[in-house]
Amino acid sequence: MKAVGIAPGRLDFLGGVADYSGSLVLEMPLSLTTRVAITARTEPGHEFRSVQLGRHLVKKRSVAAQLPDWVRYPYGCLLHFCAATGWEPAAGLGFAIDSSVPLGMGVSSSAAIEVATLRALEKFSGRKLAPVALAHLAQGVENNFVGAPCGLMDQLASACGTPGALLPILCRPDLLKKSVRLPRGVVAVGWPSGVKHAVSASPYATARAGAFMGRRIIEQATGRRLQYAAEVTPAELAALPGGTLPETIAGREFVRRWQQVADPLSTVVPGRKYPVRAAVSFPIEENARAERAVALLRGRGKLSHRARCIALGELLYASHAGYSAMGLGCPETDEMVAAIRALGPSKGFYGARVSGGGSGGTVVVLLEKAALPKLEALMRRLRFRKDFEPQLLF
Repeated sequence: MKAVGIAPGRLDFLGGVADYSGSLVLEMPLSLTTRVAITARTEPGHEFRSVQLGRHLVKKRSVAAQLPDWVRYPYGCLLHFCAATGWEPAAGLGFAIDSSVPLGMGVSSSAAIEVATLRALEKFSGRKLAPVALAHLAQGVENNFVGAPCGLMDQLASACGTPGALLPILCRPDLLKKSVRLPRGVVAVGWPSGVKHAVSASPYATARAGAFMGRRIIEQATGRRLQYAAEVTPAELAALPGGTLPETIAGREFVRRWQQVADPLSTVVPGRKYPVRAAVSFPIEENARAERAVALLRGRGKLSHRARCIALGELLYASHAGYSAMGLGCPETDEMVAAIRALGPSKGFYGARVSGGGSGGTVVVLLEKAALPKLEALMRRLRFRKDFEPQLLF
């Protein structure tokens, strides 16, 4: 018996790291996919073969630290799927993995392999999960087995997205709204920087903890109990008394004054400085930006095509600035976004931002389809690694 699961990577149009704070996010599935084929083995153990990354045999039940990084995702999916469904394979399984989703480029190669593996396990076992439940299970693998403190956005986009359209997700935690399409003749594409990022790396973890610190401080200052930071509006944020939110705070000082954060995936490091104001402001402002983007895309307001696209682009630029403010930017992606802004609407370029977890990865670009050759020329000119040949992601 052979069972195959396929899942796409995703392009993060707006939202990014605001997902764990309950923001509205806008995600688009990529045409690039991961394929996982599962077969029964006669020999003991589970064999993992990746066209890109090699082979590994798991002979006995293992923890993540005992496995190569790439094996943790499909093996973690197997463990979590069995625990969630009560199904157990009769013998060892073979996992054949092939992917066109670039690794470490901020387009959710991890969610793609998780969702593809779980879809293959569904078929192999005959146990079916609802798409949203499958996304939650995939997130659980990444949080609790792989050890990456991601939100749910990537897995929902991979499991539930509509090709060629933006999927609005209100991450509280998983409210899916009707997909929206970009204006006619306009496309959003990914431009990989060649700078690899990791959700488990310290800038992401620091920004995440900073957002939860800010939420705790806002709760104490206002006497309001928040389930998500993005429940606060930009106007309410601006109305806080001056000095309520520190620009930065050392972990030990936060613990002394506010004890802890309400996030099981965040660890407050005593000697680390956290960008509290920027980290909690980002999801509050990003939620408003995403709502404005949906309104523009649904054609609300009397704006011309050009004015609508320019307004969307400005939302992307503002989101990019928010990433930089909380320490998730990098010089290469800043240069890429600046180059798009310099070309501007007169050349068919409306906006750009670093996407996903930031700190490198991929820049999403909003532009006229007719301007794609200009973007390809810019991409060939603006390269940061001689050993990396970037290709636009659609």
